[in-house]
Amino acid sequence: MSGAVPISWADYSKCDATDLARLVANGEVSAKELATQAAMAVELINPDINGVIEVFLDTLADPYKDGMNAQGPFHGVPMMIKDLGSRMKGRQQEAGYAWMDQHIAEEDDCLIKNFRTAGFNLIGRTTTPEDGMAAVTETIKFGITRNPWNLNHSSGGSSGGSAASVASGILPVCSASDGGGSIRLPASWNGLIGLKNTRGRLPMPTGVHEASLPSAVEGVVTRSVRDTAAIHDAICHKPLGTGFMPYPNTQPLLSELTTSTRKFRVALSTGNWSRNDVIPAELIQRTNRVASWLEDNGHSVELVDDHTICDFETLFEAYKVGNWIAPLSNVIPQMADAFGVTLTPENTSYQTLQMIKLGKGTTYADFAIAMDKNVLITRQWGQFWERGFDLLLTPTMADLCPPVNSEKYALASPLSFEQFFDHAMDLCRYVMPANETGLPAISLPAGLDSNGCPMGVQFYAPWNHEHDLIHIAGQMELAMPHRFNCLAPLNVGRL
Repeated sequence: MSGAVPISWADYSKCDATDLARLVANGEVSAKELATQAAMAVELINPDINGVIEVFLDTLADPYKDGMNAQGPFHGVPMMIKDLGSRMKGRQQEAGYAWMDQHIAEEDDCLIKNFRTAGFNLIGRTTTPEDGMAAVTETIKFGITRNPWNLNHSSGGSSGGSAASVASGILPVCSASDGGGSIRLPASWNGLIGLKNTRGRLPMPTGVHEASLPSAVEGVVTRSVRDTAAIHDAICHKPLGTGFMPYPNTQPLLSELTTSTRKFRVALSTGNWSRNDVIPAELIQRTNRVASWLEDNGHSVELVDDHTICDFETLFEAYKVGNWIAPLSNVIPQMADAFGVTLTPENTSYQTLQMIKLGKGTTYADFAIAMDKNVLITRQWGQFWERGFDLLLTPTMADLCPPVNSEKYALASPLSFEQFFDHAMDLCRYVMPANETGLPAISLPAGLDSNGCPMGVQFYAPWNHEHDLIHIAGQMELAMPHRFNCLAPLNVGRL
């Protein structure tokens, strides 16, 4: 695909989704032209980052064929869908597996319908590790997804393809999902904004709900706070009967960026959260700088002992059994059986096979105990918020962005499953509690680490307080514009 583009690459790469929607609304560019330019961007960048699985050529030819709403606030803006979670009608989804081919959806899931109603033009799929089960995106079938900030490093996981595509300017927004940090982790390592919403705020994929998949939510990764806010406002519709936990009184998010500045009482924690390894000093230092900025701007910041938040050791134990080993070790073999596939080292990662083997010894009683622990831990978090805090500030991740082929984090790792999972919990100690408890949290850009890869800081808020997260994010974006809406060195604007 070649030829002239309707927008210069320099201008295209600087546009967020709100900018592109405005250009379409003003008649300066068409939905078809934008889709074609996005596909050209894939051709230019994807050979280096390997974040895009497929571009839908039929949608490029006719952007309206799948139901894109010409009246939606993001009419004509191209985006791609992570290849895991909500599914698109007539499109394949492989969930990172080498054996899940011809898995074609018969209808759009609710969230996909919301994206289309919002006006987005869904033009392709992005990479993910097997069932989203890793902090890096490296698979048998699709290979390694690399970070456009440093191609020797990972883009993160499990929304690694989406994050690399947005950071490199292929698209201003891609869908993402978060079952243990998988929106916030790649957002932090790619210099993006990643909001993990309150459990139940957005519709879940067909066939699951908040009880059967309590740790996971879906959303987006973006480069601007206004995109994060406006997109979540546009996609939060939940049809009746699609979940246990509707939030009818959710406050709009975009308006938070134009309301009077509020001052928050912020808890600060950079402790170990029951883990034994040492957190890189530069992550703590950068988080403390944000805390100092908060204080300089009138917010109250209080350093808290992590032991007073909750029993983190119990939390991690509950998550491991209740949200990982028990459900996944059963679901994955069932999916393989449905496809007539025998799982082997040639088609399934070593860590996935180990987990399935371990799961055979997990009983319903083990699962029930994990659920009981969840009740206890979630109430402890409630008591923490009852102390009067509005927000909790932490690093996003507990390690720097790793090189590709990481023995610690890749599903191909030869480590025992216990060692592999411990490394994952060490890394995700700050993000995963939001999944176990259903709390909202947001990762925001915090500058570059010593390897030239981005770092993030994270804010938690009480349940259904995404508006507070967007409010503080907007304040930071206004004060630190050099850290927001940034592109990686490898981006379409520089080609």
